[in-house]
Amino acid sequence: MFQLVLANTPDLLQEVYRVRYQVYCIENQFEDQNPHGLERDEFDDHSVHSLLVDAASHRSVGTVRLVMPRSESGLLPFHRVCEGAGRFNSDLLPYKTTAECSRFAISKTFRRDAAEAADKPCKVLAAATRGVAVPHITIGLIAASLQMCFANGITHMCAVMEPTLLRLLSRFGIRFQPMGPQVNYHGWRQPCFAKITTLMADIEAERRDVWNIVSDNGRLWPATLDDEEVARAFG
Repeated sequence: MFQLVLANTPDLLQEVYRVRYQVYCIENQFEDQNPHGLERDEFDDHSVHSLLVDAASHRSVGTVRLVMPRSESGLLPFHRVCEGAGRFNSDLLPYKTTAECSRFAISKTFRRDAAEAADKPCKVLAAATRGVAVPHITIGLIAASLQMCFANGITHMCAVMEPTLLRLLSRFGIRFQPMGPQVNYHGWRQPCFAKITTLMADIEAERRDVWNIVSDNGRLWPATLDDEEVARAFG
């Protein structure tokens, strides 16, 4: 249904910023509008970016970035908004190998269009299936985040997420650990983190189907469980 695209060309980066403008400036009005229809900030040049593209329509439906550590201090946007204990703990978040998952953007316009297509009496099968698959866009963006971690030697990931998103992810075996109290940042958000090895082991044990997506069927991350162990994990 969806394709992960690493935004590693000027044209693809422009598409990332265009999608973010739609989500963060038009649909939610979290950020100031830019006359060029792009949403950017000072962290973009020190980040890697991915797009999630609808395979049928070739529309960009979401985007996410991984803000990379820039110095020995390891300071990230995360540290600006979080006050919980542990945010500067190098044992929990090693400075050199911790990155931040941010600008996790899903287009409301695509979700609306897919839902409308699925409701039409004469809908084609592909449109109906896309409507059902829309919630799984979230898994696709998490997969993009983790695959960028694999490619860049990142061992820990932090984020500031909506509690509803954390609950949704936990249904798919994707479990981030809270770090300190919630913060009021475009609404109440939970600072959280994950050690990549622990996160992947939990996903593999709880949801091998999701692990297959994230790891590209083991190509990007080795399996630790054999088939019998997986069967027992699924119970």
